[in-house]
Amino acid sequence: MSRSLLVFGNGMGLALNSEYFSLKNGLTRVWNDTGHLSEKHKELILSAIEGTTQENPPCSEEQLDQLQVAIIATEYLCNFEVSGTSWVSSEAKELPSAFKKYIHEVALHFHRSGNYLPDDFLDPLSDYIKDTRSHVVTLNYDNLLYDGFKSKNVLDGYNGPLIDGFWASAGFDEDHLNRHNVSRHGWYMHLHGSPLFIGNNKVMGAGRDFLDPENESHIVLTHVEHKPLIIGSSHILSSYWRRLEKAFEESDKIILFGYSGLDVHLNERIKLRKGEKELLIVEWSGAGEESRRRNYWEKKVGFGRFELFQLDNILDFNAW
Repeated sequence: MSRSLLVFGNGMGLALNSEYFSLKNGLTRVWNDTGHLSEKHKELILSAIEGTTQENPPCSEEQLDQLQVAIIATEYLCNFEVSGTSWVSSEAKELPSAFKKYIHEVALHFHRSGNYLPDDFLDPLSDYIKDTRSHVVTLNYDNLLYDGFKSKNVLDGYNGPLIDGFWASAGFDEDHLNRHNVSRHGWYMHLHGSPLFIGNNKVMGAGRDFLDPENESHIVLTHVEHKPLIIGSSHILSSYWRRLEKAFEESDKIILFGYSGLDVHLNERIKLRKGEKELLIVEWSGAGEESRRRNYWEKKVGFGRFELFQLDNILDFNAW
């Protein structure tokens, strides 16, 4: 059976619990409930995003554009400090740290949903991965698919069909993504990171309940224009993106599952494969009328011919 490259977006979580996995709701809930953001930190974040207030906090990736620019400018100016002279106030210097804490908490929010993918969805998907050694990439921040694959022995070190570069004993190393037998393993690539990645390790089991925001995290949650910058600053995420090209080469089909189509840096990679790969798109039927959605996807990823499945609940899909 031929190999595929499966791309999973936030639509998977939305299909399971649309209220909890809404990014807007996650951003707002963490802003209101977290104990990790002081009032001073909130004021710093609000000062960098036009139109936001305590009553109307950030609620989308697009709003984070101005904040990311402010962070880049702050870090840049801090590099010019000489003999105690600074161009940045002591409070402003805390902006990068405050933002990272906020984003880390938002990602943890999705990890702590208490939801699980149904076996009716996981079983045929897991069987497909085991049969084909297809590659899997994720663009979200939840643990639904990861924990589901762990329970089905899809992710089981070198004993399972997918590897993600982490060893329990040694943490992450790009060399751990090397496959001694290419036909035996595919890659599981967290393209936008995870709140479980702290430094060079992945926190598992009961340790997840004690996670605190860290500066040394690997999470991409910002305006699309800045995502490549964040990816490039993480040795873990950069390793996955370097492997992505090889994953495309090895796959006969690309499957987009619950993906919004808004990540330009990924779409450009997909466009390079038009005419040489099959494309299957699985999306929520509420996204729009079929002909309009076909036009949308052709503009986004460049494919003129592809299969489009629109379902009331995408978790009902099992025609892998």
